[in-house]
Amino acid sequence: MKTTLDSSFRWNDKIMKPFLSFSQLFFFLLLWSCSVTILQTSVLALERLDSSQPSTVFTDLDNLDDLDRASLKDAIAQSLTALRQKPTTATLALGDRRVAVAHIRESLTAFAALVESGENVAAALLRDFDLYRVPLPVLFTGYHEPTLHGSRVRTERFRYPIYRRPADLVEMAPAASGGGKQFGRSSNEQIVPYFSRAEIDGDGVLNGKQYELFWVDDQVSLFLLHVQGSGQVLLPNGSRVRLGYIASNGRPYTSIGKVLMDQRKLAPGEATTPAIRRYLQTHPDEQTALLFANARYIFFRIMADEGPRGSLGVPLTPGRSLAIDPHVYPIGALGLIRTKRPIPSADGQVSWKAFSRFVLLQDTGAAITGRRRADIFWGADAEAEAGLMSQEGELFVVVKKR
Repeated sequence: MKTTLDSSFRWNDKIMKPFLSFSQLFFFLLLWSCSVTILQTSVLALERLDSSQPSTVFTDLDNLDDLDRASLKDAIAQSLTALRQKPTTATLALGDRRVAVAHIRESLTAFAALVESGENVAAALLRDFDLYRVPLPVLFTGYHEPTLHGSRVRTERFRYPIYRRPADLVEMAPAASGGGKQFGRSSNEQIVPYFSRAEIDGDGVLNGKQYELFWVDDQVSLFLLHVQGSGQVLLPNGSRVRLGYIASNGRPYTSIGKVLMDQRKLAPGEATTPAIRRYLQTHPDEQTALLFANARYIFFRIMADEGPRGSLGVPLTPGRSLAIDPHVYPIGALGLIRTKRPIPSADGQVSWKAFSRFVLLQDTGAAITGRRRADIFWGADAEAEAGLMSQEGELFVVVKKR
């Protein structure tokens, strides 16, 4: 997506080139009067580092962001909308401790005011906010909202179903360990695991129960829709319908990319979405077994035409919304990321461009677990960029100083 960049919202090119390494960024942050708290890699204990005297060398730092301000303000507003609905006494994870929802709301409100003020955002950020991070690199991947060709009725072309939530899918209380939603089904007065992908798509256990929302023409695209969690269906009359996640079968997620690497069918570093799609399409005799290796299954609902929603319950903002593990990071909070993004060319080559950006932690994912994983939402029909995205970098959580 091409955006108009606000020159006051960038690094100063003369001062900051070449692009700073993560260790250099950390060093310069220490030179400013700020506090950086590190999430330790073992038990996530918090360690606060006091800064030295402010540096007089870098007097013209611009904001650390490569996108437009409008999208940032929209994303902040979405987080505030969701967090205002939570009790003031509620808390969110921040490493091994908890932070009050009220404090995250105050942080977002203060940062939004800072963006509107026209003040040097970088200098004020370091003066008025604390930054929390994991010292080891975070792996950033990407996801997007795909478009599938489909029909409301089954035909010879459209024969792969997208299911709504089945009536016998039971939602259980989260496990005592603090996991997310648990799903199963009732059998002989006991709750047992819900049907697997192989049982649903292979054995047809849901056939004839009228759970189909749409039928699509490509099972690989349908599988990738399950991985993404949201998408659009383009109907024969040219109209579009947006779909969003409503539930899963509760089974664990298995990465098909990892399966292909374990079988030495893709080399390490090659298991991107385009490469996985290409392998599945060129090896149709292996499709079923590979797809069934991921027992997890996603059910969908028809959404209003306002963009896909994340687990925070608000529409996602392309380039700004980030999926994280809510057991480590405070969902809804402001973050700052520094990594590299793919630049695919028409001839199939890929180059990588370093960037820094403010994001909002607004989503979660079955594959996004632990402190060293994060997933960037790229927007609609962005498989080339989102599917290639796999780079290490840094993630800072931005919280207003007390």
